[in-house]
Amino acid sequence: MRELILSDITLMGQGYCVIGLESEARGAYRSVRPLPRNSYAWPTFPYGRGTLVRFSPAATVAPPPHREDQKTLGLAPTNETVSELDLVARLQVAEVSATLEGLFGRELHTDTPGGNAWADPRVATRSICGCEFKNIRFRVFEERGEWNLRAKLALPSGEILNSLPIVDREWRRFFSNLLRRRSESGVDFDSETVLNQSIRAELLRASYKFVRIGLARGSPNEGKCWLMLDSLFPQPNEAWLAGV
Repeated sequence: MRELILSDITLMGQGYCVIGLESEARGAYRSVRPLPRNSYAWPTFPYGRGTLVRFSPAATVAPPPHREDQKTLGLAPTNETVSELDLVARLQVAEVSATLEGLFGRELHTDTPGGNAWADPRVATRSICGCEFKNIRFRVFEERGEWNLRAKLALPSGEILNSLPIVDREWRRFFSNLLRRRSESGVDFDSETVLNQSIRAELLRASYKFVRIGLARGSPNEGKCWLMLDSLFPQPNEAWLAGV
């Protein structure tokens, strides 16, 4: 059986997309996306980041750029976990880039100024990559009756990613808790302001600021794989909402 340390758990429609790190030679790691045998998403997922799991691989066709795909016969958790700090250290010796062009091996594109970026699936060399960030701003807006959470990231290179949908499971839970507090308090505070003040301050004072950016599965006719924010480290802490 093969082993993975779970690194990314994202909300994808009604299911969960999961990525783990597999150890390679010389202390490096590579990303593997374990999939149910007959689907691209897990209907439920009870495990957390940092959990060590084992799996038996099944025959897989991994269409580009999602070359990390690996069909499995299921996941078996162990009793082992790694801390968030240790997980980030491992992510930093997996797929990483300091520039936008290096994220997926080719130039990124945008359709509108300030909009989200996309990659051409025919030339992108991978579908997940990590990078450090030096600044972040959140954007909250309502779309088709649902609240949407996005992030604007500034990389150490000075380059900007303007509008990344946040699909990180824990950050989406944190955001839902913030919205519930607003509803229950009877005070119509601005959730975007809270995120960009006290929550952003918690992120920026952390000793490590790291994200994992993934490519959505684009439709064959569209020819675009949109960027998503799969993991935002540090992960959120419910104590950050104590004053809200």
